[in-house]
Amino acid sequence: LMKDQVTALNQAGIHAAYLNSSLTPGQYQTALRNMIQGRYRIVYVAPERLLTESFLRAVSQIMISMVSVDEAHCISQWGQDFRPSYLKIPDFVELLPSRPVVSAFTATATAEVREDILAILNLKNPVSITTGFDRKNLKFIVEQPVDKLAAALDYLSDHREDCGIIYCLTRKTVEE
Repeated sequence: LMKDQVTALNQAGIHAAYLNSSLTPGQYQTALRNMIQGRYRIVYVAPERLLTESFLRAVSQIMISMVSVDEAHCISQWGQDFRPSYLKIPDFVELLPSRPVVSAFTATATAEVREDILAILNLKNPVSITTGFDRKNLKFIVEQPVDKLAAALDYLSDHREDCGIIYCLTRKTVEE
């Protein structure tokens, strides 16, 4: 997902990069150097990377204007995708010389999760926009095919001109 977002931004003329475990050590160091040199307007960083020595050393040399937390429901133990590394984001923000704007985005937050996000990220006077899940442009279908690959290929063949997302339970299945 980070890679796709960065590719789209770069194609639109907005220089961006991502820092996560999919990069080789060399690629990671190159991205850090380019970030320090100001080559990127946006850098996507996996929460697990925020408090690493190399990343902290790099961000100490730049000014960060905004920290945006995508999939912010992961910060909450009430959320279906809780990731403990998200709890370290406030620690990272506190290490910065001045607090940047902090924003959080999610499409799947219950009231408890929204409260957690506000409290854990210590958001200051947040603007909160909440919409429902019932959207006229979305259609949800749940299937449990015997042959998943054949079902996916049939679906794609039948919907060549449509947009869509096919969810799978594991990253491995998605990649397959």
